[in-house]
Amino acid sequence: MKHVLSTSGQRKSLYRLFGYCKDTEAMHVGEMTNGSAKTAKELTMHQADQLKKKLVTNWAKFNIGNQQHNYILSLMRQLGWTIPNDKHGEVADMARLSNFLKSKKSPVPKPLQQMDTKETSKLISCLESMITKKYK
Repeated sequence: MKHVLSTSGQRKSLYRLFGYCKDTEAMHVGEMTNGSAKTAKELTMHQADQLKKKLVTNWAKFNIGNQQHNYILSLMRQLGWTIPNDKHGEVADMARLSNFLKSKKSPVPKPLQQMDTKETSKLISCLESMITKKYK
């Protein structure tokens, strides 16, 4: 069966989702293809659709019963990653966390719900380090 390569429209959409960052593109394309490709041009139409679906998903969904997830919310507030909310004043900016997790800056580029305890600890260490640098 012949695999049809991604269309220019699919690639443009993916480039926007990558933030036009070649490193982020290589990271996500490599993960999608198990390392066999590095650019969106090398993806099939199906792979491009799957990757887009993955990237538009909210990676910051958390489990309220998970202490690590609650601590991440606290760290986000300390970093100033908040948005105004009519009912609750300031709340954590989950879109910002989701975009961070999808970026090459994330120590664990995967959705929060899919991280194990060790991976979540890595994320926490990264956020704590960012707070330390912010207040130095």
